[in-house]
Amino acid sequence: QRYQRTTTITSKKITTIMSKKISCDYFIVGSGAASLSYIDTLLTELPSVKIVLIDQKAAPGGHWNDAYGFVKLHAPSLLYGIASRQLEGNWLKLVMTKFMLPWNHRATKLEILNYFQTYVDDKVAAGQLEYYPSSYYDFSSSSSSKTHKFSASGDADKTGTDTTYEVDVRIKFVNGVLGETQVPSQAPLRFPVDEGVRVMTPNDIYNEHLEDKSFAKNKQRHYIILGAGKTGMDAIIYLQCNMYVKASQISWVIPNDIWMLNRGQGTPWSWAKALQENDCDRDKAALALEEQGSFVRLSKDFQPTKLKFPLIGTDELTYLRMVSKFIRLGRVTGIRRNADQITVEFGSNNDPWIPPYAADDIVFVHCASPGPFNGNEPKELFVSDQELNLWHLFAPPISLSRSVTAYLEAARYKGTLDLNFGQKLLQTKKNPEAESPMNTTKANDILNQCFRPFQIGMGELEANKEQLTGIINLATFIALADLDPEVVYKWLQGNRLSFIGIPGFKSGIYESLEKFVEKWEVFGFTEDERQRLELVRDKLKPLEGK
Repeated sequence: QRYQRTTTITSKKITTIMSKKISCDYFIVGSGAASLSYIDTLLTELPSVKIVLIDQKAAPGGHWNDAYGFVKLHAPSLLYGIASRQLEGNWLKLVMTKFMLPWNHRATKLEILNYFQTYVDDKVAAGQLEYYPSSYYDFSSSSSSKTHKFSASGDADKTGTDTTYEVDVRIKFVNGVLGETQVPSQAPLRFPVDEGVRVMTPNDIYNEHLEDKSFAKNKQRHYIILGAGKTGMDAIIYLQCNMYVKASQISWVIPNDIWMLNRGQGTPWSWAKALQENDCDRDKAALALEEQGSFVRLSKDFQPTKLKFPLIGTDELTYLRMVSKFIRLGRVTGIRRNADQITVEFGSNNDPWIPPYAADDIVFVHCASPGPFNGNEPKELFVSDQELNLWHLFAPPISLSRSVTAYLEAARYKGTLDLNFGQKLLQTKKNPEAESPMNTTKANDILNQCFRPFQIGMGELEANKEQLTGIINLATFIALADLDPEVVYKWLQGNRLSFIGIPGFKSGIYESLEKFVEKWEVFGFTEDERQRLELVRDKLKPLEGK
């Protein structure tokens, strides 16, 4: 290792800047849930590799560091976090001390942050991980594909010495921040708000209530919720259940009605299976799931146009429906104040809304941040032999996608991928002369071409088949990650992050592929894609009925 020290003197303080060279096998940017679930599986499969992990935040946990204090997981803790340790804790202790069944546990913000911090601390102590919090990576700074730079603040280790690191990466650079969730406290409203209009984030509401219990007792105050996602839902429930705000004091601006998964009844895989059963007709699939009790919506009078996989309990839905006024005029484009009157604008195509309350009594609750829908849509996952993007392979929860990505990367490194099968998948009409067999250098190319990023959310998709990417990625993973698909399937059964590991759960993966092959034109697959699906189906024949 090489060191170089310089000192900068300003009028306010003396800053010492040190330059340092380090090396590692995997250099990972971002210490949120995505990166940590990836790291955990990678170290389980490749325990001897050395990882350098950096993050701008002062502690691991990603957006959980900035989330509002009353937030909890929307999904069961059973399916979130890292594969090697339980987030919900000891099952017997959970039942005996909290009188709670393990599958009903939904971790709090504090529980999640402690869980991730303990994991990072353990891996640092074991010598498998070097962790640099409060560090900044410039994505344009790489001098070569194997050399990267980042700067670490001296405030993190209380030395006062800022350090610039040059990292020699022996295997791969991993981008773990593409799916970073943007929460209201870190993402200001994206439209103009006049001076004198009071806007509070859920963090502000929570902190104010914590510090001053009288804050909630103002009977004249009226809360206007901006945002129809899970954050807005959480805020409405917190106002009523924790601050005892009357439903008559709450209005809700809803740009788009959304389908919600009924907690305990529906899963993200329910949606995929319903699409198959209804020939990828989204509306028919959604209505069928509603009939089954897996999907719920705010009002029968409005047909939802979006699905972003929020989970909600029937008790929570009751509180949402109690809200006094719903404003469905589209997206807010501005909030104006003129004397004692507030005007909420919705663009030139819709009339503005004038809340019938005094301006000083109105609190707008900002729940309109992008969340996980941050605009990033990577086109590639296994970018090259030196670079990897962490993104969704399947529908949420996010942790399994990253764990599976790590398993694939480890298999690539160990040489246990079924490369001959992967080569067959690529030998299509458009590429009939692909080389065979593949060597380890080209293994990454196979992975990159065989797996497509899964885009969460039911938007205006160009092709029906895009909605089935998660199922196809799962099937391809089982077929490609090992010569024997049952080896991979058993790994999934033993992975606490996987639905397949739930007793009695059947993936139906072979049956899904049969349906895709049979109705390939209905689902919008090309002839080339049909051939690939046939190959995968045939290899997964041992999983029929599982």
